[in-house]
Amino acid sequence: MKQSLALTWRFLTSKLHQPLPLNRRESQQLLTLLNDSFNRNLDREYPKGLANFDHSPDDHIHSLLQSPLFGSSRVQHSSPPVRVSELSRNAFVVRDMYAVEQPVQYFKQQVAAGKANIESAKLALHNQMKKDLASASLDLKHGMGTSGIGSLVVNWLWSSGQIERLDFIQDRAFTARLMPFLVAEKLYKPIWEWLQRSCTIPRYAVKENAWLSLRKGTGSMFCSLLQSEVAYGEGLQSAIQMFLTSHKSMTLSLPLRVHKINAAAGAYLVWEFASKGASAKLGDSTIEDLDRSVDYWASRRMIAPYKALLELSHPRRPTTSRALQWMSTIEASAGEIAAHSRESNVRIGLKTVEVLLAQGSSKEAARVMKVLQTLFAPEVGSDEERRDSNEGEKESISRSLNLLLAT
Repeated sequence: MKQSLALTWRFLTSKLHQPLPLNRRESQQLLTLLNDSFNRNLDREYPKGLANFDHSPDDHIHSLLQSPLFGSSRVQHSSPPVRVSELSRNAFVVRDMYAVEQPVQYFKQQVAAGKANIESAKLALHNQMKKDLASASLDLKHGMGTSGIGSLVVNWLWSSGQIERLDFIQDRAFTARLMPFLVAEKLYKPIWEWLQRSCTIPRYAVKENAWLSLRKGTGSMFCSLLQSEVAYGEGLQSAIQMFLTSHKSMTLSLPLRVHKINAAAGAYLVWEFASKGASAKLGDSTIEDLDRSVDYWASRRMIAPYKALLELSHPRRPTTSRALQWMSTIEASAGEIAAHSRESNVRIGLKTVEVLLAQGSSKEAARVMKVLQTLFAPEVGSDEERRDSNEGEKESISRSLNLLLAT
């Protein structure tokens, strides 16, 4: 009871009488606490550890007082006066270095300040990838998966309303930088939701002149997803299964024209499968499903070469019938070979030669090489180019050609 009365008395007297002034020691302690508190707040706004950045509270106040908002009055300082342009330039360098060294924290600050946009997200994703690649002692997939930047960007897309508009899908550079982190963090659900919405959204719901851009952006995002799955996820087999799942879903619910969205992804997988060869470890049924899907997503002129490449690249039973038929077709229409398909035709031809040699059909291989030399001289190199060229691929082709022609 007495203790309660004493507390009440002390409270009332404090209201009636102002506290006595602090002595010198107490004043110094209070000043130290205030100074430390100010330093902590300053460090939070302008992080330490960046080159040539002074964290002195006096200098910070000095720079504020030199702002044009405070008129023409000058603040006396022992050091030479600093121009406002120099302060702005230093602040920009600090922000830029902070974005490079701490991309996740940088983007969090952008979001908290209401300044985040697609460009700042691309910058943060790009810098985080560079940071993870530079960490030689760190497992790349682990580093990407634990950074949290993928989920951070997805949350921002949702909270900012970008998800509803789907405008971000049209920025191919953005989705290409985002997909690797989402795959590393195993955040597949939002990606499939975006793909489904972008494929089924009514045309009238999209801004004028943005329909084609959204279609192309959707195809590019899907291709980036599969590329990321091969590089940072479960590998080629998983990527092909994803592709076939998407294809089957489209076959059941969407018109044929929508399947062309898969063209870039399908072409990537066919060439990736061809480059892996026997190491792809795909089952026969998976290869057959991929072969059948070509009829839906490939352009008419590319169906035959893609199917030929799949047949050539079978890990257990490679055959050349389709490829030889295709080589005969392009030989008959030599003057109509499109410029953008020349490299593909050469690669298919060389793959055909490789399989023929492995099967002991050297004469047929020599015939294909003659066709390549006749129709694609700039790509495989003429006799004079072969003597002067230092490119390993052309020299290899030349040696193979000379060997085959000698048989």
